[in-house]
Amino acid sequence: MSARRLWILGLAAAVCVALILGVALVFVLAPAHSGPQDKAPPSKPPEEIPETIAEAAQRCQEAGGKPDTAAVLRRDDLNGDGNNDLIVDFAKLKCDGADNPACNPDGCMLQLYFGTGDGWDQVFQDFVKSFKFSLSGATRTMHVTTSGIPCNKPVDQTCLYNYRLDKDAVTPIQ
Repeated sequence: MSARRLWILGLAAAVCVALILGVALVFVLAPAHSGPQDKAPPSKPPEEIPETIAEAAQRCQEAGGKPDTAAVLRRDDLNGDGNNDLIVDFAKLKCDGADNPACNPDGCMLQLYFGTGDGWDQVFQDFVKSFKFSLSGATRTMHVTTSGIPCNKPVDQTCLYNYRLDKDAVTPIQ
């Protein structure tokens, strides 16, 4: 092999090594980017949530009960934006020895907060008898059962409502 040919092969090998190292450096040094939802919501819930939970626990104690609030607050990505959202389900408040102070004949208080990059937005609050979430394709839905009062039925009957969980709002489905 001629010296010129060896020089060209050596140069080609050096260029390949340089390209491989350059690509590797780009991946190592480039900041991670997951799209427009880079900002995670704060790790702490809005201060009114712990205050409201503490108030319900205090009312339980005043009624002679022993409160357990461990299951009231939970996190889940409800609207599919990649951020944790908050579910404040007062039906999960255990008040051993007394009635749950966050419930009445219409149901128990349910609150939903969507996590934004800057904080939390309360998107739902109502007294509900039960609720569940479902997913069909990309559509996330909340199914809510309330007492009969909101739909002009006797209190012992129920109303069924469905809500679409959009990126920034809870929208009733007709």
